[in-house]
Amino acid sequence: MMSFLHELPPVRRFRLPFTRRRHFFALGRLVYEALGSLGARETEEPLMLARLEHIPGPEGLCVIERLHRSVDSRRCQSLAWEATHALRLSHPGLLQMRQFAILQPRPHLEQPYAVFEYVGGRSLASVLRLSAVLERKPLSVAAACDIAAQVADALDYLHTRSDSRGWSWALSHGDISPSLIWLTPEGRVKLVGFGTRSSRLVGRSERRREWAGLCREALYFPCDPRFQELPPCRVDLYSLAVVLLEMLLGQPLWALDFSSKWRLGLPAEEVERLLRGLRLPSGLGDVIRDAMRCDSSGAVSTAAGLRRALRLYTREGRGVATELGWLEREVTWRVSPWEANPLSSA
Repeated sequence: MMSFLHELPPVRRFRLPFTRRRHFFALGRLVYEALGSLGARETEEPLMLARLEHIPGPEGLCVIERLHRSVDSRRCQSLAWEATHALRLSHPGLLQMRQFAILQPRPHLEQPYAVFEYVGGRSLASVLRLSAVLERKPLSVAAACDIAAQVADALDYLHTRSDSRGWSWALSHGDISPSLIWLTPEGRVKLVGFGTRSSRLVGRSERRREWAGLCREALYFPCDPRFQELPPCRVDLYSLAVVLLEMLLGQPLWALDFSSKWRLGLPAEEVERLLRGLRLPSGLGDVIRDAMRCDSSGAVSTAAGLRRALRLYTREGRGVATELGWLEREVTWRVSPWEANPLSSA
């Protein structure tokens, strides 16, 4: 059984003899065909690859995510509010939500599902794990700044949305981390997870977390009271600056032995120590410092300002697609050189 397929209402379809068994199910008014399981997110939300009926080719592919059931009315309302706004957003840097549905598999039990577009590639978290195989080989400055600039462009679109009357929607992502930044083989960057943050919060509170997981979450979302007073959009920039620093270092910061002391955020002296160990172009260190500052002033206090500042460092060097291709080939050669080099088996 593929993932949570048994929970979805089945739809019978005529099947020719000697063909594989095909699973069709209904989600709202639309009919999908299940293709396979994609595993689960870090908060144990299962994912399934499906195809919308009567739409062949890549355009019909989608990812169906079973969200955590909101245990109280407040979280349920928050999840519905996020999904309503996510359905009305359209930006190349945001993973597009196509449908949001709530089914009742059993009486008095409501289960929400979200349908997203399907994009190939891998998450930035997996890219950082590949870098660890190469003795912490960091991404190039151009590729790292390009990834961060594309995320900042998506955040700028998110932060500045308003209705027809000009009233701001006051949207923020609130969960910027390498696992929710997706890199396609073509070099495009997709920011994943907007519209389902309430579900991930429920998942984090329900599942049993280890101390390492708590430290990792506090790295991107510090417990310092100063961050509680900042606008949510400003906290997004801090989290993105931490991710940029990880790409330039070539390793996750939470993997370091002393990360348990960073529950209140990265200390300024630690940021300076990490920046001194990097050979960065002139001015890039100041951009990172300004983005991690606990105030709403400065040139990079908005996502648009951070995007403009990072674009200055993406003009030279390898792009994201070239960097990913090189990294995968290098890792393949390190792990199995006899397969990567045909001459070695001759």
